[in-house]
Amino acid sequence: MEGGLIVLAAALLLFLSPEVQGTDHLSFANDTQVNITRDGCGVSKLCVDTPNNCDPSGSSPCLFVSAVSSVPVAPNGVNLSVELSGESAGYIAVGLTANASESSMLFICGQNSSNDGSFFFRTMQRNDTTLTPTETIVKEIRGTVNGSMIKCEFIVPNLNASNTRSTATTFSLLLGNGTFNGSALGAFIISRNSGPLDITQPNSNVPPTAAPISNTTMPSNTTMPSNTTMPSNTTMPSNTTMPSNTTMPNNTTMPNNSGALQPHAVLLLLSVLTLSVLLRV
Repeated sequence: MEGGLIVLAAALLLFLSPEVQGTDHLSFANDTQVNITRDGCGVSKLCVDTPNNCDPSGSSPCLFVSAVSSVPVAPNGVNLSVELSGESAGYIAVGLTANASESSMLFICGQNSSNDGSFFFRTMQRNDTTLTPTETIVKEIRGTVNGSMIKCEFIVPNLNASNTRSTATTFSLLLGNGTFNGSALGAFIISRNSGPLDITQPNSNVPPTAAPISNTTMPSNTTMPSNTTMPSNTTMPSNTTMPSNTTMPNNTTMPNNSGALQPHAVLLLLSVLTLSVLLRV
């Protein structure tokens, strides 16, 4: 009897332990390597982060999630590949909600500090501040813990925001973290709410680029008048002369090309001739 109780207790502890891999709705990848970067954000994958545009591969604090969707197939929805990275002594998580008034699907990557910081993964349903375990199917889970840095990757198959046979792909992504005491998860504290985004469109949250402004040019037929000239009959007065009683300085010479004797030059020549005649007498 005692042996049966011991086996039952061991099985119960095994089921409750957060780091145990291989429960029915969770499957883990054989490869545990995780490499998360911003490469492809807005082009091949949808990214949400806090602070804005932070680098999950850098040394500064960065809570980051990226999502890559398969082609939607009704009524199954899409397969969503997720990367999640951030710092916490407990857990980090991403929530998906199709309606702000409804509950959120919460995907948790954490570390158990009571067991040497070992990695664990859980799926929960969040209603306000209450977390309830769920069995949402998740595949290809891999995760690493390095100090307070937690990184994980996983795939959520058949994700659909609609309860009907149609396929809806608009979700709000919630980024946040919480505590873990070795047995119970603390409240999920939201750090970033993306608002509604189409998870099939990597650029859903990329602001549109303004159209370039073309160079402003004058109309091709605008020309300056070609007949604008100075009046042809504008000349300087030709009869402007120096006053008769104005004498030139001794070292002033007349230009070589002066063609006529000026009046004062004639008077000077006559004075020289008269003086010469008087000296001969």
